[in-house]
Amino acid sequence: MPAEKITLGQRRQERLTAANEFLQVIARCGRHFFRNKGSGHDAYLSMNARGRIVWLHDDYTGARINVAKEGEWDGFSHGGTLKSLVGSLGRFVLHGSTMRYGYFQPTMDNGFENPWGYGDDILIVRDEGVRLGLIRKPAEVQEAA
Repeated sequence: MPAEKITLGQRRQERLTAANEFLQVIARCGRHFFRNKGSGHDAYLSMNARGRIVWLHDDYTGARINVAKEGEWDGFSHGGTLKSLVGSLGRFVLHGSTMRYGYFQPTMDNGFENPWGYGDDILIVRDEGVRLGLIRKPAEVQEAA
């Protein structure tokens, strides 16, 4: 019996679920980015009905932001590093593009100190991102595993 075909929309929905789980990991670790204790909710992603636009629902402002939009994001309550991360999450949801392993460690693969300020919690974020399929392992790490 042939296996059921998975549609592009279903794959995007699966990646959206993984990206939202990843946002929750980030919110639980380190400096708790994407978590707003005062408002009682965390940031999350959604797609439009046609599955072609990914929206971030900001944890602080409640604004709905198209993550593919160039320029300034009205209602985004975080800085440029997290804006870049959210843009990468949008590309993951829509296209399956993964993020660099070396970006998610105390000293990044380019030699700079990690801008997150998460300390060793960044390793939890990285490992969960790998598990969820958002972060690709470099070849030398894959061979050692």
